[in-house]
Formats: sequence, C-alpha cells, structure tokens
Amino acid sequence: ERIFTELIRSIERSRSEVTQRIRDQEKAAVSRAEEQMERLEQEIDDLKRRNTELEQLSHTDDHIHFLQ
Repeated sequence: ERIFTELIRSIERSRSEVTQRIRDQEKAAVSRAEEQMERLEQEIDDLKRRNTELEQLSHTDDHIHFLQ
C-alpha cells in the first residue's frame, strides 16, 4: 500500500509540474500575441496616417510639393 501511495504522490507531483508548465507556456504565448497585436495596431495607425497624407497631397494643385 505504501508503494501505491508513493506512486500516486509522484503522479500528482508530475501532473502539477506539467500543469504549471502549460500555464507558463500559455502566459508566454498570450504575452507574445499581445505584443504582436500592439505592433500591428501601430502599423495600421501609421498606414492610415500615411494614407491620409497621400490623399491630401493627391488633391493639391502644387505639383512640386506633391513630388516632394
């Protein structure tokens, strides 16, 4: 019976360690995804700003300014 008790404890310990590793990996993946989302949102904002600038330039009569 003592052997089974030790075996159960060992299995529970291993399960706990695996569960913690999974949680750690999940947190790391979520963190990476959030960082990527922030970068993409910044890139979208930059592209929108650039698009607005190009729209304004395309309506200008000053062709020299447009070419700059």
